[in-house]
Amino acid sequence: MARPAPRLTRFTVTVLALGATGLATTAPAVLASPAAARGLPAASAALDRREQDNRPSSHRRSDTPTPATRLVSTWSSSSDRLIAALGGQTVRMVARTAVGGDGMRIRLSNVFGAAPVSIRHVHAGIQAYGPEILPGTNRPVTFGGHASVTVPAGRAVWSDPIPGRFPGGADVVVSMFLPSTVREITGHERAYATTYLSGPGDHAASESADGFTYTSTQWYFLDRIAVQAPAAVHSVVAFGDSLTDGTGQTVDANRRWTDYLRHRVAGLSAAHRVSVVNAGIAGNRLIYSNVGPSGLNRFYRDVLTQPGVRTVVVYEGINDISRGAYTSPAPIVNAYKRLIREAHARKLRVLGATLTPFYGFGTWTPEREEIRQRVNAWIRTSRAFDGVLDFDKAVRDPAVPEQLIASYDSGDHLHMSDAGRRRLAYAVNLRLL
Repeated sequence: MARPAPRLTRFTVTVLALGATGLATTAPAVLASPAAARGLPAASAALDRREQDNRPSSHRRSDTPTPATRLVSTWSSSSDRLIAALGGQTVRMVARTAVGGDGMRIRLSNVFGAAPVSIRHVHAGIQAYGPEILPGTNRPVTFGGHASVTVPAGRAVWSDPIPGRFPGGADVVVSMFLPSTVREITGHERAYATTYLSGPGDHAASESADGFTYTSTQWYFLDRIAVQAPAAVHSVVAFGDSLTDGTGQTVDANRRWTDYLRHRVAGLSAAHRVSVVNAGIAGNRLIYSNVGPSGLNRFYRDVLTQPGVRTVVVYEGINDISRGAYTSPAPIVNAYKRLIREAHARKLRVLGATLTPFYGFGTWTPEREEIRQRVNAWIRTSRAFDGVLDFDKAVRDPAVPEQLIASYDSGDHLHMSDAGRRRLAYAVNLRLL
């Protein structure tokens, strides 16, 4: 049994329960293989076609559409290669859904792995407290009708639909047993959520907290959850870096700006409701690979293949500016144009978010500030995006526009406080979604 170094975390209480338990139709497991996820050059047209063919069956373009429902992403985590080792133990992760629906499916990813990964006895339930699951909610997850699945290196696999209805805003607990040690793990480094790790043994089917003796703040293998939702519902994917990933929040707080936006849209009528999912990676850059593949390389996997996606929010580029030596906004602008072209080719709406202030952060310089201002001017005036979210205007200090308002500053002058992230969510014009 292997485990990552334990990290101090806190627990969160959830009182949501599953709804009706009518059976959902089972479909074969589906493999996906986006080359861009491996940090290679942008996926070729052939690989693009293969990924489209490998979507869950109810999401393929060739299928007969279901009149009343559609498959929609309700939670997402952008993956990278993790420095960790797991094996001979159970992993129990918590993911908060954006919208509810029937026939939930989960996707397990091994896109950064060098060898196949065997996973057994996957279960999904609703969190009661910490690693404890609400009685009667922990359900087995199958893949092509089987209780075990082997995910090939460089691939991802969708589960069969899980019978019953899962509510929106639920803390879904996904448990899985890893029989053998895995050293090249595909996952998400900064989950800002507690993951529970057992000692040796298979505890996936148990609803008890017994046996879960370690914790981490990473997600492993799980990178997507989708539900069959009303046909009017679609997903909005927030694509970005640490400002979207949630740096600055307390573990298990669920106070990313996308979480606050989810709270806002939850109050809309059913006809206008959307599923807000997060595709941020802390440290990520738009143009060059740094933490995770570059934004250009991961855009296809993390955004364009999301089930039910209709709208994309691009809020990335501050790491390129704050760590680069650009003398012109042209490289960043050209990167935005490429993302816009790729999204428009799939008839998606793209919203551009202006880059927020970072005066006082260790890498700020007047030259970099000038590039930020020129990039923001282009976002606001070029009309290249289908709409603009002026995050800069929402959180900048009116007296010193180069810096954040003090109450919105987490303390490092780049990342935002809970109040700052909430302000971003309330700066979004919901009609643009």
